[in-house]
Amino acid sequence: MNGNATAMSGAGRTAARPPDRQPLFERPEFRAVAGETLRPGGLALTRRALALVELPPNALVADLGCGPGATARLLALAGHRVLAMDPDTRAWGAAAPSGVLRIAAGAERLPLPEGCLDAVFCECVLSVTGKSRAVLAEIGRVLRPGGVLALSDLCREGGGLSLRGDCLSGALPLDDLAEDLRHAGMTIDVFEDHSRLLAELAGRLVLAGLPLRELKGGCSSQTPPGYFLCLARKCAT
Repeated sequence: MNGNATAMSGAGRTAARPPDRQPLFERPEFRAVAGETLRPGGLALTRRALALVELPPNALVADLGCGPGATARLLALAGHRVLAMDPDTRAWGAAAPSGVLRIAAGAERLPLPEGCLDAVFCECVLSVTGKSRAVLAEIGRVLRPGGVLALSDLCREGGGLSLRGDCLSGALPLDDLAEDLRHAGMTIDVFEDHSRLLAELAGRLVLAGLPLRELKGGCSSQTPPGYFLCLARKCAT
């Protein structure tokens, strides 16, 4: 998919996961190929986002859905104070890196005061939650005016939902994403199509022996999903 995604009505955005389905990102085969970040582009795309955001020194930044903490470490090494947030703490090591504070919390309910963050990194997390409007509204609440959201994720054309409860099932049409960002009080500064990174990861997974039907996750759409990087800024009040 490219940036010209078609719109879809808000109904049916969240897909329930059947009890016998395991999300792709939890599969050992996927983790072995995708590495610690568990997403297309890895830290290279995170560095791209960090360069575009141009944060001031010692900025307060949240890494939502931090997982093992690769992005949080990168942000701390860049000289920022980092809140590494995830509801699932099983991947955390014994001690947080210097400059990183770990907080057990989901993206749709952040235990933070209004307007406290300079930036939020949300990488392949929004689609997993299946609650894009609620998550983006919460991000808009905790960002200061002028603060920036660095968002990378899957996108898709309308229809053909997967029922696995992972990135595929929660991927939004870009028109819906733009609407949810506006609803959260944010405007898009930068949008880049990085679908090539998704295709490259899919190719590596197939070469590693994961069947193509597993990558589609039961999705009936004939159009492959896309992958993007978006920087959205909290409107000044």
